[in-house]
This record gives sequence, C-alpha cells and structure tokens, in this order.
Amino acid sequence: MLRKAEKRALTRLFLLGIGAPIGLDRFYEGDVTGGILAILGFVLAAITVIGLLVWIFPFVSKTFRLLKEFEDVDQ
Repeated sequence: MLRKAEKRALTRLFLLGIGAPIGLDRFYEGDVTGGILAILGFVLAAITVIGLLVWIFPFVSKTFRLLKEFEDVDQ
C-alpha cells in the first residue's frame, strides 16, 4: 500500500498530466492565482509557437520535480 506522501505525489502527477491546460494541479495545491495564470498561459501557448515553447518548460520541470518527490519518499 502507498504511503500518504506517495499518494499525494501520484495525485499531483495525475492532475498535472490531464489537467495542466486548465491548471488542475495548481488548484489542487490551493494556488488559485497560479491556476488562473496557468489557464492564461495555456491560452497564450495555444495561440503562439513561442508561447508553446515557454509553456512546455515549466510543465516538464514540474513533472520531473514531482517524480523526484515520489522517488525520494522514505521507505
């Protein structure tokens, strides 16, 4: 069975994977402002190629950070 920290990391990864365009991961973490900015950033990314490149970097960065957090949970 998974520990609480592992469950939280998996939940955040799931929300990031399916809900990044609408900021679900940010809203789950309680960051309403970040969620709204994520939505606006995604709209900008969908409109421009440069915006897409700028949006992808934080997405990949957060994914790796959450994976590292899951991996580093004490066993």
